[in-house]
Amino acid sequence: MTNRTQPMHIIPSIKELKNLSYALKLDVTYIYLSDIHIGNLKNMVDLCHKAGKKVIVNMDLVAGLHADGVGIKLLKQQFKVDIAIGRGVSKINMAKSSGLQTIQRVILEDTIALTTSIKMLSESKADMIELRPGFYGMKFLKTFKEKRDLPFILSGFVDNKDMLEEARDHGFFGVTTSFKELWDVKV
Repeated sequence: MTNRTQPMHIIPSIKELKNLSYALKLDVTYIYLSDIHIGNLKNMVDLCHKAGKKVIVNMDLVAGLHADGVGIKLLKQQFKVDIAIGRGVSKINMAKSSGLQTIQRVILEDTIALTTSIKMLSESKADMIELRPGFYGMKFLKTFKEKRDLPFILSGFVDNKDMLEEARDHGFFGVTTSFKELWDVKV
């Protein structure tokens, strides 16, 4: 467990557009636009930036955007996204060289995924690493930190304050959650 001096970031995951205005009023640094399409991306990013928030999107899940070199450059240059999440190392490295901050998504679905993900981190130029689902992220955080000492974000099935506190105690930089009732919890 880590002794923290700074609060852990709670990152609202916006699945429904109706929740964006609420999230923009909160004292949070990051907003994750998790259900977005290319038609409303620019407008939503502008709203977030006007509220002083940094915008995170999953480059593979922006409907209507092809996450190739051109699409990734558009995220930065045209849509002004701040941070891109992705699973593939080549896409993360492409996004990084396009000027985006990046989050390497690691899905811990079995021991093969664990072993493969640990090896993959040596090739990734990611700024942060997202571990999911929540329970396994906490279980294997130390293993990943031994490989790369970067900020880690916990995500997936984080649905109560106890999990937030446990993530903080483990030393996570932030937690992404779609549970609106957790967005303004201080941990």
